[in-house]
Amino acid sequence: MFANPLQGGSAQDTDVEPSTVMPASIQATIYAKTFGRIERELPGLPCVIGRAAASDVVIDDPSVSSRHALLSLDSARRLVVTDLGSTNGIVVNGEKIGRAVLELPAEIRMGTVSLVLSGSSDGLAELQASGAAGGEISVAAESGCYYRRAGHEVGPFSWAQLKALARKGVLRRRDVVWTDKEDNWLRADLVPGLFDDGRDEPPAPSAEAAPPAGEAAAAPPAPTGKRVSRGDLVCPHCWHKFDVEDFLFIARHQDLTGDSVLGPEAQQRFLPSKFTPEGHAIDSAGLSCPDMACPRCHLRIPRAASEMPPLFASIVGAPATGKSYFLTAMVWQMRNILTRHFAITFTDTDAITNQIINDFEEELFLNSNPDELVALRKTELQGELYSQVTLDGMVVHLLKPFMFSLTPAEHHPDYAHVRERVSRTFVLYDNAGEHFEPGMDSVDNPTTQHLMYSDTIFFLFDPTKDVRFRERLHGNPDPQLAKGARVQRQEVLLTEMINRIEKYSGKKRRSKSAKTLIILVPKADLWMHLLGYELPAEPWRWDPAYRTCALDVDAIMSTSFSVRALLAELCPEVVATAEAFSNDVLFLPNSALGRSPILHEETGMLGVRPRDIHPFWITVPMLYMFHRHGLMPVLRPELMPARELDPVEGTVSGDLVFVSMPGREEPLAVPVSYCGYRLRCPGSGRWFRLDRPPARG
Repeated sequence: MFANPLQGGSAQDTDVEPSTVMPASIQATIYAKTFGRIERELPGLPCVIGRAAASDVVIDDPSVSSRHALLSLDSARRLVVTDLGSTNGIVVNGEKIGRAVLELPAEIRMGTVSLVLSGSSDGLAELQASGAAGGEISVAAESGCYYRRAGHEVGPFSWAQLKALARKGVLRRRDVVWTDKEDNWLRADLVPGLFDDGRDEPPAPSAEAAPPAGEAAAAPPAPTGKRVSRGDLVCPHCWHKFDVEDFLFIARHQDLTGDSVLGPEAQQRFLPSKFTPEGHAIDSAGLSCPDMACPRCHLRIPRAASEMPPLFASIVGAPATGKSYFLTAMVWQMRNILTRHFAITFTDTDAITNQIINDFEEELFLNSNPDELVALRKTELQGELYSQVTLDGMVVHLLKPFMFSLTPAEHHPDYAHVRERVSRTFVLYDNAGEHFEPGMDSVDNPTTQHLMYSDTIFFLFDPTKDVRFRERLHGNPDPQLAKGARVQRQEVLLTEMINRIEKYSGKKRRSKSAKTLIILVPKADLWMHLLGYELPAEPWRWDPAYRTCALDVDAIMSTSFSVRALLAELCPEVVATAEAFSNDVLFLPNSALGRSPILHEETGMLGVRPRDIHPFWITVPMLYMFHRHGLMPVLRPELMPARELDPVEGTVSGDLVFVSMPGREEPLAVPVSYCGYRLRCPGSGRWFRLDRPPARG
């Protein structure tokens, strides 16, 4: 669907400069899965493309941001497309770009939408030249103005063009602006004449635009008209959605303390009005302030978290299931494996937020005494893992997230093309297991609401806490299987987790979630022999086509199917509950330690010697998550291990395929999501593949 601001009025009525109106011969053809194909004439330049109703070209598709792209002319009268800080970016000629010159015809991809522009590029220059000759303001005149938003610098523009962008709502009052008459960046609503007085000359520097150090800037005028909020950012602490220009900054001067949300000892948070040339806010004492905070909970958000799209994940499990060991081993291995095998760096977004996990890594993997028994402390219900804030007049405890930056290394063979696509901020949450027990969710303790925003949920199902698994492992000397050890119905926590997601998201119980749910069965060194065959040590292999390793998704899916079959035999309620919640469910083994813990005779506590730690399949859940988001290369079929496959037939019933296997009286139930992968029959050990979902019976 499109909005044409030129209908029913002149260019002057619609805030479009007369010299920059597009010729009628420039056509836009939009292709999208949501509405098919639509053709429309572009209204004029500058032209904003986005999902918001105030955009010049409205594309009602969820993969398009509210204000996604800007079409304009540069100083050389060329057609240019600029990314306005969108979530899914812009792709031109197969490359993700921030700004690019277009030659018509041109195709622009925004998320899953394709926009094809057709016409003559020469017509732009001819039209611009005639406009300049007629006395109108030329695009090339005084092109010394820029604006910056979310780290993206857009320009150059003439003063007249900058004013047109302000009138159209492209330039926002809280953006920062640079003109050729200023010596620093100023907030747009403090630049004289940009929004209010209609001047046609760039403003000269003034005391009003740059208040002296030590004096607080005057409150900016309220925007006229209704502001369209994009809400592109989500606070990783309180999950408040807000725009980039709503970021608060944290005062640095030691006298500027006392915050209404964080308490009297915290540094003040403020909405800036003046900036340094580097884009840092300046507090009322004149100090540069690079640190930013959420406008709702006032907690600090690392700058990198606002520059790369986020991926959220949550770890869920009963108390004492080994979540902290799983998290620590997974992060440690990811730091090494991604760089070594996939040319991707996995680093702390901010060392402050990840201090706890860094301490755990040092305890297990960088211990100066590798022969000493060590144990990670239990995750507490309150304390250093939580932030205390005052929201809506109530004291609330918010869970502190762990944040990591995922970026391609400079030695990546396709660095220029994948730099924007792969770069992400990975946000991970780990609660105490007690928080997921029924009755523990409260208004002042919303520590599990991150489940609503997580793309992937890792649920740890501890086999040593299940009576049926313990019976199959009878005779194993592992101290976790000792008689009298605590057992628990873990599907109750899984059900409680699902109920909370449905309650806060408003999802109907009959509809399945789009989230990826990975049921992790840890301590695989104890029970993996129950699968009946040996798993590969690592599900990836060098692929010369990518010049990096590629993920063997086929091996991951076949392993998931085997673990699912084991759980369906021993704990069928876990499989049924998980698959009733989501269509994308995996069942994966792992071992954070690679061996059984040792019972300390004096303290009675379980521990492990760091030199004996050898994690197994600990990174696979996260690698699969990255694969689901298109961040990992997939191993080509010709490089996969050869297997003899039995021909099979099946019938679809709901979300299952019933497959007739040789030697089985009853058909084998296979979830539709496993079609296309090589699978192992749990009874016969024979391998087969359903290339596509068969016809429904």
